Amino acid sequence: MSRFAAVLLSGAAYAALCGTTVAQELPPLGPDDLMFSVENMDTGVDPSQDFYRYASGRWLDRIERPSDRASWGVFEIMTERLIKQMAATAAEAGRAAAGAPKGSAVQLVGDFYNAYMDVEAIDAAGIGPVRGLLDRIETIASLDDMTRFMAEQAVIAGPSLFAVVAPSSDPADSKRYAMFVAGQSFGVDDKFLDIYRNAQGDPRVDAYRTYVEDVMTIAGYAPADAARIAETTLEIEFALYAGLLTPEEANDPRNRYTKKTYDEVQALIPALDLELYLDTIGFAKPDAFYMFEPRALQALAELWRTTSLGALKDYAAFRVVDNYRPFLTTALDAPAKALDLALLGASADRPRQDRLYRLFIDTLGHPASRIYVDAHFSEETRADVLDMVERIHAVFRSRIKTREWLSEETRAQALEKVAKFYYKVGYPDKWIDFSSVDIGPDPVANMMNLGAFSMARLAEKLKRPVEHDEFNASSTLPIVVNAAYNPSINGFEVSAAIVQPPVYAHDMDAPLRFCRTGAIIGHEMTHGFDSGGRLYDATGNFRDWWTPQDAEAFEAEAQKLIDQANAFEVLPGLHANGPLNVRENMADVGGITFAYEALMTYLDEHPQENVEIDGFTPAQRCFLGWAQLWTMKAAEPYLRAIVAGNGHPPNFYRTVAALQHVDAFYEAFGIEEGDPMWLPPAKRVHAW
Repeated sequence: MSRFAAVLLSGAAYAALCGTTVAQELPPLGPDDLMFSVENMDTGVDPSQDFYRYASGRWLDRIERPSDRASWGVFEIMTERLIKQMAATAAEAGRAAAGAPKGSAVQLVGDFYNAYMDVEAIDAAGIGPVRGLLDRIETIASLDDMTRFMAEQAVIAGPSLFAVVAPSSDPADSKRYAMFVAGQSFGVDDKFLDIYRNAQGDPRVDAYRTYVEDVMTIAGYAPADAARIAETTLEIEFALYAGLLTPEEANDPRNRYTKKTYDEVQALIPALDLELYLDTIGFAKPDAFYMFEPRALQALAELWRTTSLGALKDYAAFRVVDNYRPFLTTALDAPAKALDLALLGASADRPRQDRLYRLFIDTLGHPASRIYVDAHFSEETRADVLDMVERIHAVFRSRIKTREWLSEETRAQALEKVAKFYYKVGYPDKWIDFSSVDIGPDPVANMMNLGAFSMARLAEKLKRPVEHDEFNASSTLPIVVNAAYNPSINGFEVSAAIVQPPVYAHDMDAPLRFCRTGAIIGHEMTHGFDSGGRLYDATGNFRDWWTPQDAEAFEAEAQKLIDQANAFEVLPGLHANGPLNVRENMADVGGITFAYEALMTYLDEHPQENVEIDGFTPAQRCFLGWAQLWTMKAAEPYLRAIVAGNGHPPNFYRTVAALQHVDAFYEAFGIEEGDPMWLPPAKRVHAW
């Protein structure tokens, strides 16, 4: 029994959750799941001609992307298994909830599950659970009323209407809070905001219009009113999107941190009473704001100046229904699936219990993670991965000392930053206490209660110096297949969910452990020194600690990655987005570089493991393991959206692109000048 089990459950319930039942429901992973295997290679291909085909050609020929998945590769496979684990675990919690202590993880997760799965009650309620909010919108008679309603929604973490301000750590002093002018959220996921850039003839815009119209019709609005709301929604969101930074601009933190006084910000949008907004939420009036979205208020001011109050109310009504749609009548499922198909090129008709996974991430991240960690994460794994972190860390530290392009002044501060890296593996040392949240039979009320808990907790935190909540971002919860670096804490977290097969297994040979898990660790470390991360110092403050000459030398290295990506054709006529992807691509180069070097040191210490396996040397297995890690298949709409707006390039680009900057890669496979896989030494990045 793990150290949390006694807190969570009594013996019988814990045995039900953490016994063998869940594991037995999942088949073992094999080559089809991109566990590294020679079966996935096409050894008839010359690796110097096409390393991607050589590493993964038989998998690419053998495996079809599931028709209901927009992309398919290691991380999707891991997530699908995780979804099944969480569905089974939540169902067990649902059965145990009535006998679990109130406020325990099992009671919270279980009652949330039971409420969400009671489809009969949900369908009987229809739109009733949000009727009060819709009626409240009808009473709005002025822009001050709209401002008050927006703030009321913020208090319960409801739909982010005409987002105005929000607190976060001060970039100039990461130990205190500051207020930021934030940007608008939209009815479509952030991954697909490129639909607002080139709308001419884009069928996704029509699909979104249809979605809004169908949702509002099901919500009880007359067809003509629903059509009007749909058109209004598009007009408003196009106008607000025009006020946001482009993805390429947003990738550079220097565009996020200009500062304006309170009066200057109020002057940008005179129709919105900032004091009323802040007072309603309960935020103190700040002296100044950071302009996280420097053009957003001007766009909002123009929208409020030119748009009728009735149109703003129509838009608010849609955003309320859309925000709570997963918890309302199941008649709303069909429009959502149709929109997914248009945006992604795939639409998953998931069992209802599988949809809980995403909802747990958004709402009950720590209680759900706590149960998952106890059931599926071992202390052996944590210790092994932490040892790997230390090894990668040592490599990075030693490499900074040898970077000839760094001046001694900049090198000293870089070494200080590496020395002060914060890192955690698996789960937090202290879980967030959700025990005060009332979770009952009404799923919409549960969402509002959880939102209010989150905002009340934030308001309390604002009274003290910034304290980092371990593994609490949506990207680093233990139940998220991810690892992430946060520049404001100069550190990274590696979730329990990502150090699972096929990324990690304790019995993997060292080349695979290091060049999969280790490379991910090195990737996150490198983010502290990529095009954006390098602008933060050792304490997480946004500060230029570079000499002009060193900054110029760094940008020259980064430009090589931009040029490399811009030359890569993702689809016919569509090239990778070098400026948008440069940070991730630099992190990939650092990750595999550090991992390989750490592997060689490990093998020197463990010569019995420095052997060929399946006819491949450790170096070859390292680079093949990396390539199969990023092998993928994807739908065209998904790829186009990734290129347009995602900082990460498509995964199949990552299979080879980073390796081309590692000199040992060429030696391992006999790749020579003139071969298609050859990247001239002058174009290789050796920044870190």
